[in-house]
Amino acid sequence: MLSRIDGALIWLNQFVLGVLVLIMTVLVFANVVLRYVLGDSLSWVEELTRYMMIWAAYLGAGLALRNGSHVAVELVQDALPVRAMQSVRFAVAIAILVFLAIVAWYGFAYSSMTMMQSSAVLNLPLGLVYLAVPVGCVLSMLHLLLGFRNYITRQFDSGEEAEAFGEAPAITAIESRLR
Repeated sequence: MLSRIDGALIWLNQFVLGVLVLIMTVLVFANVVLRYVLGDSLSWVEELTRYMMIWAAYLGAGLALRNGSHVAVELVQDALPVRAMQSVRFAVAIAILVFLAIVAWYGFAYSSMTMMQSSAVLNLPLGLVYLAVPVGCVLSMLHLLLGFRNYITRQFDSGEEAEAFGEAPAITAIESRLR
């Protein structure tokens, strides 16, 4: 049951992120064409795509965490024996969860305070833009909690992503130590 929820969360997160990026691409391309072909552009496109980019960054952070795609200095933990490395990664995961919870708490408070302010062109409540911070943090926490065991043992969701970011040799070394 938990794996189905996990799979649905990943799919939904990737879908929403893909839709955001697709809409941003279409809007920016259309605005460039309008500007250089017709000599006129849509004033609201720049503001909307900026806000969409903020949301995409925060929505994508949890997926990046799950795939091991964030920048990390792992020199010390890689030199440790497997059990010590897993203990270090456990402590790091707990620290990440605490940090994300604090940022989500204050992000929600900040977005609540700014709901009455409006954006310059679209007249949107700025609190909706800032709401990306707590939503992204809670989503990252869910991704970390659902993939906690894999995070501790450095097993990423997809070997292709891990290999693309140079993680495959480390995973292979750890797997050989575990056997």
